[in-house]
Amino acid sequence: MNEARSGQEDNPSDPGRTIAINQVYCTDIQGVAMMDCLEAEQSACGPEGQWVIRAEYPANNEDALERVGSHFCSTDADPVIDDPAAGAPDAPPMPVVTLSDFRALGIAPSQIESDSGGFGLIRANTNFYATEEPQTLETMMLGQAVAIQAVPVRWTWDFGDGSEKLSNPFPGGPQREFNQETTTSHAYQDTGEFPVSLTTSYRGQFQVNGGPWIAIPGTAEVPSDPVVADIWRSKSKNVAEDCVENPQGWACGDPFIED
Repeated sequence: MNEARSGQEDNPSDPGRTIAINQVYCTDIQGVAMMDCLEAEQSACGPEGQWVIRAEYPANNEDALERVGSHFCSTDADPVIDDPAAGAPDAPPMPVVTLSDFRALGIAPSQIESDSGGFGLIRANTNFYATEEPQTLETMMLGQAVAIQAVPVRWTWDFGDGSEKLSNPFPGGPQREFNQETTTSHAYQDTGEFPVSLTTSYRGQFQVNGGPWIAIPGTAEVPSDPVVADIWRSKSKNVAEDCVENPQGWACGDPFIED
């Protein structure tokens, strides 16, 4: 963890000093990602960049925080926080959470879900989706309370059959009906068992002593535990037998018939 000099607490010798920070632009006041904003952000800044916006507040009144100017693209090479209080002897050292710190947090991975436990039919839409909850870690740094928030913003799927990976800013959701195409479904072109893996990209921000959220430019990529897609071929026949009268009839009792 790094530290910077800042007027985060009241400073009677310089009550007019202004603190300037960068904030994540595509989250609401609770820190929840706004998906439409993230789509526009990715188009403007690329996969490694993000929109941030300047925010300022008086050194003795962090509740008066105000965003100023327009949002702009930022990467992990940009500074996390300005330091207008550098050299002020009465300003306590303020912790700064870097991208390396953020990636080392042990962020919990998304959980892979599916409508049918991974079972699917060849050339039909087998649907997988993911959890999307933000995570907050509270700790102490330099004797001050620090909260670090990880917000999921992108999900990248590998369906295990050699097809191109699917990456988008949506975690997906359940199908409404069988074979419905969704933003995270996949149509397998062969039968078999395929390992399905997922990597979730998290954006980070932190706050000190309950103050305003400060952006951590860059993302942390967290892999999920893989699951198996079990893909079968369907076959139909015209039959005249009644499974009640003849439980041994074709496909009676068990619809899964090995060729």
